[in-house]
Amino acid sequence: MSEALNLYEISYPGYFDDYPDYSVLKKAKSAGAAKYGAYLSFSDADPDMTFFDYMKIVKVRKIGSSVPMQNEKPFPGQNRIDIVNQLIREIGRRGRHFLYSEKHDRYASFHWAGGRLWLTDDYTGSPLLMDESKPDEHYHFSHGGTLWGLACDFRDYINGDDDANHNNGYGGLYCPHWGYPKEDMQAIQGKAIELGYLKPRVEA
Repeated sequence: MSEALNLYEISYPGYFDDYPDYSVLKKAKSAGAAKYGAYLSFSDADPDMTFFDYMKIVKVRKIGSSVPMQNEKPFPGQNRIDIVNQLIREIGRRGRHFLYSEKHDRYASFHWAGGRLWLTDDYTGSPLLMDESKPDEHYHFSHGGTLWGLACDFRDYINGDDDANHNNGYGGLYCPHWGYPKEDMQAIQGKAIELGYLKPRVEA
């Protein structure tokens, strides 16, 4: 079972004159943990700020969770999430078993909760917020840049982009550097075309 985390908005009312609406999103199990995580980032820029003083300038509010709420309205693009999760399983069953943790017998997977898209990491089980406003999530991803680029392509597709492959570099599912056998890459690409995710290559 994957770890459940809450999503909090940390705001700084009246603190930044030039950016009065500035806020950050933090994932944590509690509001206190979210504040402390935000403080650690804040103190990098202002090392003289104590946590006690920091608590005086911030407000925190819970805005979601990585676990769907009871009676939550379904995501209209759920079919796209299902397609991507099928592709992840196809990738994880073949070649070097990317996006699959043998230790935990778990595939990476996307899901919708609290009005946001999440990716559960196959190795850690931690939910990653797949929101473009959270670019630092790749630091918590258990794989390298090639697979993070692919995960972001999948995010774009789920959010409605019909030609998302290679949006985020590395060639997407047509990347020649995975180290997978040729027949496995062809099978993955064929499955992606069959499901409507990938457009077939036009031979010159």
